[in-house]
Amino acid sequence: MQVIAIGGPVGAHPGARRVGRTLGEVVDAVAALRADDVVLTTRDEPARRVARSTRLVLGPERIGVLHVDAPMTAWAVLLAGLCSPGLTASAARAVADEVLSRTTTRVLLSSVASLHRPTPTFRQHAGSYLPRTAFVVDPGRGSTRGTVRRFRGSLGVPDGGDLLVVARSPRPVVPDDDGTLLPRSPDAELVAAEPGWTATRWLEASTVEGSLGAAVATALSRSYLWGACDACGRAVAGACVFCDIAERRVRARTEPPAGTDADTPTGTPTETQGVIS
Repeated sequence: MQVIAIGGPVGAHPGARRVGRTLGEVVDAVAALRADDVVLTTRDEPARRVARSTRLVLGPERIGVLHVDAPMTAWAVLLAGLCSPGLTASAARAVADEVLSRTTTRVLLSSVASLHRPTPTFRQHAGSYLPRTAFVVDPGRGSTRGTVRRFRGSLGVPDGGDLLVVARSPRPVVPDDDGTLLPRSPDAELVAAEPGWTATRWLEASTVEGSLGAAVATALSRSYLWGACDACGRAVAGACVFCDIAERRVRARTEPPAGTDADTPTGTPTETQGVIS
């Protein structure tokens, strides 16, 4: 599996090829790769539209689209997971879900006056106009709502994970002369990353819980539960990255097949079929 990050930042995993958000650039990047499945990864709508257009131009046989709603540094952690050796495109979504579920992101902002998600309180909004104030934002995971709190010396990034990715504005939010803002030196720092935050000064950090390899292995260990795509027949977890079709779940029969014992109660499952893909 080849991974292409549309709009990916400088400093992300070198195994993921970075391209801009233009159709021609993405098509050229796919054409330059050897004959193998390609997963186009995106995290914003302009990139997602380009990825889908590329699949329409080149056909869905070898091009998958994996879109995630995640902060930039969490996306960088995910890209590292997708570049693990031996992965197939069918596993991309399962690996993404598992890695992101184990990833913690914290953002330090100089102002939350224009922040919409998560929503700051009125007091926090008003406090953004005071000098030397800063706020810590937990963006949350998936449907989980995030939180906003005043910065009181701790960013709250957990230690112990084997990958810590950081991105920051040119001007620091707060002085960090003693280097205690982060639990340790970052493993990767994104250069000239698009912040996605309206504050002029910001710092974003994401780290995975434990080993990234363990997260990938956990996702693959559940492959026996994956269904199959009705269109292409590939094994999928959640939805097919090639066809955008939800996986097919096998249902137990609720009526006995013809010719079975009439004493078998109606509605009793008599056979459960599995999917081989």
